[in-house]
Amino acid sequence: MPQTQQTQEDDEELQLLQKNKAKANSYSAIKPHKTTSAPAWTQSIYNKQNIAIPISYFLVGFSTALLATPLSVYMIKEINAQPKQQNTIAILMSVPWSFKLVYGFLSDSLPLFGYRRKSYFCIGYLIYCLSLGILGCIGKPNVGQLSLGIFTATIGQIMADVMADTMIVERSRHEPEHKKGTAQAQVYSIRFFGSIVGSAGAIVLYNKSEWGWGLSFAQILMMCSLLPIALLFPTVIHLFELKGEVKSVRHQMADIWKMVQLRAVWRPMAFIYTFNLFQIPNVAWASYLQLTLKFPAWFLGLIGFIGSLMTFSGIVVYKKYFFKSSWRAIYVWSSVITTLFSAMQLALIFQINERVFGISNYPFAMGDDVLQQFLAGIQFLPSCVMYMQLCPAGSEGATYSMLTTFGNIALAVAGSVGNVMTGIWDVSNTALQDWHLEGLWKLALLTSILPLFPLLFVGLLPKDKEEQRRLQKSKDGNKWGGVLFLLVLVGSLILVMVQSLVTLLDELEEGDGEALETCSTGNWFEAARITSNDSSTSSSFFFILFRALACMAIEKPPSDIIPHVISMRWYANSILSSSSSGSSSQVDDPGSAP
Repeated sequence: MPQTQQTQEDDEELQLLQKNKAKANSYSAIKPHKTTSAPAWTQSIYNKQNIAIPISYFLVGFSTALLATPLSVYMIKEINAQPKQQNTIAILMSVPWSFKLVYGFLSDSLPLFGYRRKSYFCIGYLIYCLSLGILGCIGKPNVGQLSLGIFTATIGQIMADVMADTMIVERSRHEPEHKKGTAQAQVYSIRFFGSIVGSAGAIVLYNKSEWGWGLSFAQILMMCSLLPIALLFPTVIHLFELKGEVKSVRHQMADIWKMVQLRAVWRPMAFIYTFNLFQIPNVAWASYLQLTLKFPAWFLGLIGFIGSLMTFSGIVVYKKYFFKSSWRAIYVWSSVITTLFSAMQLALIFQINERVFGISNYPFAMGDDVLQQFLAGIQFLPSCVMYMQLCPAGSEGATYSMLTTFGNIALAVAGSVGNVMTGIWDVSNTALQDWHLEGLWKLALLTSILPLFPLLFVGLLPKDKEEQRRLQKSKDGNKWGGVLFLLVLVGSLILVMVQSLVTLLDELEEGDGEALETCSTGNWFEAARITSNDSSTSSSFFFILFRALACMAIEKPPSDIIPHVISMRWYANSILSSSSSGSSSQVDDPGSAP
C-alpha cells in the first residue's frame, strides 16, 4: 500500500512538472498558440527576456534628441537650407510614422524565421544603422541626400519601434486591472529620459565652431549609427516573444473593420485626428533663432535638453497626479496654457521682453519652449493608454499601429500645411537675416491660435478609462463612422506620401540641371555620371541608383527598367572600384561590360 501511494505521488509530481514545462514552452515555442497566464518574467520589463525593449525605447529617445540640434544647425549654417526645406526634412522624418500600419500587418500575419516581432525588430535597426552610416560616410550631404538618408533611417527606426510597442502591448495584457498601462508608461518614461541624455550630448559634443573641440555632423551621424550595434544587438539574443495566433491579413482586416465601427473607437479618434491636424508648426522659427537672434549651437542644444527634461517631468507628473483625471480636462487646460505660452513668441519677435521687462532673449526663448514641452508630456499618455485598451487579441501589431498612424498622419498633414503657409508671407532666410519680420509675426500668431479650435470637439473624447471601458463593452457602433475613419486614414496617407515623394524628388533634382536634361534624352548612365562627379555623392551607389531609377520611372515604361538596373549595377561597381583605386577614370559604355 505505501508503495502504491508513493507511485501515485510520483505520477502526480511528474504530471505537474510536465504541465509546468508545457506552460513554459507556450511562451518560447515557435508554433502559434494562445496564452492564458503569464510567466514571472513578463512582470518586469527589466528582466533579461525583456531588457531589449527598454533599451530600444532609450535609443529612440537618445538618438532623436542627439541628432535634432546638430541637424538644425547643419541645415541652416552649413548648407543654407530655407525654412521650407527644413520643414520638408521634418515632414520626411514624420511620414514613416505613418507606415506603422504596414509593419503591424506584416508582423501579425507574416512571421520571419519563426518570429512575428523579433525579426522585424532587428531588420528595422539594420536599416536605420545602414542609412545613417551612409550619410556619415558622405561627410557633407546636401539637402536632397540628407532628406533621403533621414527618410530611410526613420523608416527603419519606426519598424523597430512598432515591434517594441507591440511587444509591450502583448505583455500589458498580463498586468493586473488596476495597473493596466504601467509598463507602457515605464517605457515611454525611459524614452523621454533618453531624450534628456541625448539633448545633453548634443550640447557637449556639437560645438566645435564655438568651443574649438567636439564632433562634426558626420561624426554625430556615425555615432547614432553604431550605438544600436553596441548596446542593443547583444541583448536581442535573450529577447522572448509571446507567441499568439497568427492571423491572415484578411482576418485582421475583418477585426479592424469591426473595431473602427465602434463608437468607442471612431469618436475619440476623430478628436485625436482633429487635435493633431491643427498643431501646425511655425517652420521659420529655427531660422529666426539662429539667423536673426544669433543663438549659438550650444544654447539651442540647451533648449532641447531642458525641453526633453520637462517632457519627461510631464510624463512623471501625469503618472503620479493625473493618471485617474479626466482626459477631457487635461486636453482643455493644457491646450489653453500652451496657446498662451506660444503667444510669447510674439513678445520675442517684437523684443518686448528686453524693451519692457529687461529680460534677455536667452531665458525668454527657453521659457516659452520648455513649458510647452512639459504640457506636451502631460498630454501624451492618455491617448497611448486608450490605444492599448482598444487592441483585440491576435491583431495587436496591426491595430495599435493603425491607431497611432491615425494620430501621426494628422501631424504629417499639419506639417504640410506649415509648408504651404511659408508661401503666404515672406519668411525666407534672407528676410530673417535682414530683420524683416512682418511675415514671421503673422505666422507665429496664426500657428498659436489654431490649436484652440479642436477643443470644440473635446466631447468626442471619453472622460476617462472607465468611460472608455464602458463604451467598449456596449459594442455600440456605426457603419458610417467606420467608413469615415478609413476614408480619412487612407486619404491622408495618400496625400502625405505623394507630397513627400514629389518633395524628395525635387530636392534630389535641385541644382542638377545638366543631369536632368541628359536624363530626359534617355541617356541614363550619362546622367548618373554627371551626378556622380559631385564629390559629395560619388562614393554612394545608393544615391546614384535612386536618381537613375527615378529618371527611368518617369521616362520609360516598367518593362524597360530591369535591364537598366542590371547595367547600373555594373556602372556603380565601376564607380566604386575607380574611387577605391584613387582614380577618376572615364567609364566605358555599360553595353560593353562582360
